[in-house]
Amino acid sequence: MPRKTGDPAPELKRLHEYQRALAAFSRIASEVLSTERLLHYVTAQVSRVTHIRHAKVMRYRPDKGDLLLVAGVGWKPGVVGNTTFSLDSASVAGRTMQTSAPVIIEDLPNDPEFRTPPTLREHGIVSVLNVPIRIDGRTWGVLEVDAEEPRTFDEGDVTFLTTMANILGVALLRQETQDKAAEAAAQHARQKSFAEVVLREFQHRVKNNLQTIISFLALQRRHASTPDDRDRFVSVMDRVHAIALAQDQLSFETGVSNVEFGDYLRALCANIDPGRDEVTIEVEAHRGALLPLDRAVAAGLIVNELVTNSLKYAFDESGGIIQVTFTMAREQGEACLAVEDNGRGMGPPRQGGLGLRLIDAFTTQLDGQVEQEPVEKGTRTCVRFPLPL
Repeated sequence: MPRKTGDPAPELKRLHEYQRALAAFSRIASEVLSTERLLHYVTAQVSRVTHIRHAKVMRYRPDKGDLLLVAGVGWKPGVVGNTTFSLDSASVAGRTMQTSAPVIIEDLPNDPEFRTPPTLREHGIVSVLNVPIRIDGRTWGVLEVDAEEPRTFDEGDVTFLTTMANILGVALLRQETQDKAAEAAAQHARQKSFAEVVLREFQHRVKNNLQTIISFLALQRRHASTPDDRDRFVSVMDRVHAIALAQDQLSFETGVSNVEFGDYLRALCANIDPGRDEVTIEVEAHRGALLPLDRAVAAGLIVNELVTNSLKYAFDESGGIIQVTFTMAREQGEACLAVEDNGRGMGPPRQGGLGLRLIDAFTTQLDGQVEQEPVEKGTRTCVRFPLPL
């Protein structure tokens, strides 16, 4: 149904839900998931956050000249994996493929410009919003939500769906490039230089796509109505940037999935702006510590949250030092990632805050434990997690 206007509270809640979903998907996109699981996650989250029952991803098939519904929620059995859509201009999804731009239809059955596909008619679809999924300059497919009741889509909806599609494009590119690299390595086992070129190209393209997402979020931040909303956009941008920095530390000697974690921590902390000269961020970490990409990103995002929290709350006008350390006890098979400041002390963390929930989620991803350790002055938080075998 159309949204009611006048009361800003529901709109603000909706935007906050969108921001939380984007932050969560930025983390999920860095994990090693199958394409099937990744696409299902996207459609499920989009449906949940927009409160629209039907959502789907359609993949362009050049050899067939159509779009295949490859993932979705809310559809009858047999629809996903079998239903196709045409690419002509009277097709809503086809128009998106032709223009590489979002398409909004608020009353599809009565719109003279578009026809209603049988599947949408069977499910009683009235309003449609879709956006292109782009990979490396080409349109891979379409992400779409289909409402059974009249729905007025606004700029916030378009921005949310577009950003989800952009993040999905980055994840699909990573999987596609890794698949190509694996195939190339199998065929050219003795041609190490060939695989290295492919991996470096992958690194470059993923970074470019992540930078596009950061630029898009920066543009949306300028339109945010309150300082709190602008700060939330900055937080999401910082998290995406933390993922991008991991690409610089990929080890081509041991495989695409490994990151030189000491160098990654130094680069990550060097890119966190203390906001004033009185605060210094120091890093102590052994060189040569390799972690799988998904675990390195999770650990890096924990550091990003903890350091940002110290910068916000730990210091008065006199400033101080934030110390980030990473140690490994190989005999015990355990790593310790600690963030300590010598500020005024922040007390126990505020339960329910987004930052704390993200730290808990990333720690769970690492199969680790997070705890605050007593220090003479300030706050020290340590995350312990098992080292990969």
